[in-house]
Amino acid sequence: MKIINTILTSTLILTLLISNTTTCFPTPPPIPILPIPSSQQLSWQLSEMALFLHFGPNTFTDSEWGTGKADPSLFNPTHLNTTQWVTVAKENGFSRVILTAKHHDGFCLWPSEYTEYSVRSSVWKDGLGDVVGELAQAAEKSGVQFGVYLSPWDRHEGCYGKTLEYNEYYMAQMTELLTR
Repeated sequence: MKIINTILTSTLILTLLISNTTTCFPTPPPIPILPIPSSQQLSWQLSEMALFLHFGPNTFTDSEWGTGKADPSLFNPTHLNTTQWVTVAKENGFSRVILTAKHHDGFCLWPSEYTEYSVRSSVWKDGLGDVVGELAQAAEKSGVQFGVYLSPWDRHEGCYGKTLEYNEYYMAQMTELLTR
């Protein structure tokens, strides 16, 4: 009988300790599954619609696939109105516009310091035009988010296919594009 009383007393004490522990301390939150998205990434994921804009030499050559050999002087959007693009996007429920800043043909819609195959070599605005900059400003004024797509494939650049050399070139262009 003494053994049973000792077991019952021990069980009662243990039960009180356990129940006291669970009521005194809150249950910790679950360990997060990493990586945790940043606030910018969450904003990106929660926006409902994005308008993807593709504009470049193909617009003027009426071809679907660029080869990287089109003469930059063909690029001459004399009536370019990026505010119109953003306005149409916003009026139709898009919260973000994404511009193909450079597609696989390698033509850059900003005056890149790393290649002559860009708006810098076009007749548009005497080589001083900047589609990326104009669209970024129009988007900011309208409260529309702005993003860019920079193709990793570049049919114009001679070092494409030489992994280390091209990766350095690509990263330099990406840095140039994202820090302007």
